[in-house]
Amino acid sequence: MVGIKCKSCGAEDFTKSGGQVICNYCGSTYILEDNERTGKETTISLSSDIDILLDKMRMDPDNAKRYANLILDIDPSNKEIYKYL
Repeated sequence: MVGIKCKSCGAEDFTKSGGQVICNYCGSTYILEDNERTGKETTISLSSDIDILLDKMRMDPDNAKRYANLILDIDPSNKEIYKYL
């Protein structure tokens, strides 16, 4: 379990059991909070980054190839940038 440290012995090796974790070294038990039990779900949206780079391509055509390569690094399947290359 990453990010949890035993307050008794300092170990970072735990076994998950139900809604709690047990330190494998000293046996201390800790109750997991709801977000630790289920795990947080995150979503990363790169569309705004791509839109910014597309705007830069339009405003600075001398460096359009550089911006296009950055877009392809983020989203290799982006079809819109090919009209600028």
